[in-house]
Amino acid sequence: MVRTDITTGEQSVTAAGAVTGVLATAALAPFNTVKLICRGLTAGQRALFSVEDTANVTAFSDVRQVAVAHFVGSASPDGSAREWATYDIPMTRYGVANAELRINCLAIDAGATALVHGFIE
Repeated sequence: MVRTDITTGEQSVTAAGAVTGVLATAALAPFNTVKLICRGLTAGQRALFSVEDTANVTAFSDVRQVAVAHFVGSASPDGSAREWATYDIPMTRYGVANAELRINCLAIDAGATALVHGFIE
């Protein structure tokens, strides 16, 4: 499978807000999965992320949170991952004008740093 980034590679996240990177999906053929990897959280620290899409000329003014993932820090250096098959998130827009995907941090514990990478395959 070919991996296409949503985020601009792995991003360091310390506060709520859009994670750096956007994937234009207007010209994409159907894809199989959306994946989100989170690592670097210290044991017990928490972070909440969403996969969001848009299909508006004013990007993300019509945002849809098509998937949400909770993460809790662990001892594993690989962190943990979530993935959604396209049939699990059927309201995701792609192949239509102005369609884009992004990852958004909805909440993260004070003092926490998460290393996040979102992509499609």
